[in-house]
Amino acid sequence: MKIFDLHADIGCDVLNKHQKGEKDVLKRYHIEKCLKGEVEAICMASFFHDQSWEEMQEMILTLEKELNEQEVFHRVLTKEDLFVNKPLALMSVEGMCGITQDPEECVQWMYDHGIRLASLCWNEENALASGVGGNPDHGLSELGKRVIAKMDELHMIIDISHANPKTAADILNTAKGLVIATHSNAWNLCPHRRNLMDEQIKTIASRKGLIGMNACAYFVNENLSLADCDHLAMHAKYIKELVGIDSLACGFDFMDFFEDHQESDVLHLESADKAQNFVASLRKQGFHEEEIKKICHQNVIDRFAEYLF
Repeated sequence: MKIFDLHADIGCDVLNKHQKGEKDVLKRYHIEKCLKGEVEAICMASFFHDQSWEEMQEMILTLEKELNEQEVFHRVLTKEDLFVNKPLALMSVEGMCGITQDPEECVQWMYDHGIRLASLCWNEENALASGVGGNPDHGLSELGKRVIAKMDELHMIIDISHANPKTAADILNTAKGLVIATHSNAWNLCPHRRNLMDEQIKTIASRKGLIGMNACAYFVNENLSLADCDHLAMHAKYIKELVGIDSLACGFDFMDFFEDHQESDVLHLESADKAQNFVASLRKQGFHEEEIKKICHQNVIDRFAEYLF
């Protein structure tokens, strides 16, 4: 079953390895794993939490260069690119901590270099917004509202996965365009601050947004011995029963290329080459094939095709 993964911190891995003198990081470390797991479309995120604007630019440019130099993945820049008969790569940003002035110019620069999906913050609080580790009373700043307005203008997709509840609500009330949670699960099954409460899930669904199932053990089950592929599929079942099938997607956030990844691995879903195990777990939870197709890729294709220029 073809999978569209809404979140993988591949931009971070590419830059880290380039800084150590390596090249062709996508070819050497990522492409084969993705294809083995039938992850045939992926949002490659550049992840930031305390970097400057110049450091943000460096990672984005390094990933863009690697994508331009390989021939397997087709870059998604327009809605038409979603229907090219090749594996797809869409560049995204996780956290805009480096934007402290001139937000419209910065967002335009990101768009010009291929970014089509972005979040304003990671867990930290920055000049734009507050993540789940920031002040719970702080939400979207005036600078953040300008970022949202520019993203709406460009039809850049807004991600609220790491936003605290105040920021998430502010974004959902402010943004006119597509708002999604690329990699978050259901708080009622695993009460972690990074998961979504029922009202958040309902609000995202009411706006035709998406929620990507996250293969990070801490967000799957409080008892890490039960943080396996089957329990992740239970999150999908819970969300389906709450708001229907059309809001579900995959956003695995695989971390196998980070040194300390073992602690956060979901059993049987540790990396992109294991992605079909999630399909098997969805079947075990009673999802039929058309529903699985929607979760794995069709919902993303449909929403992105409606929204991207």
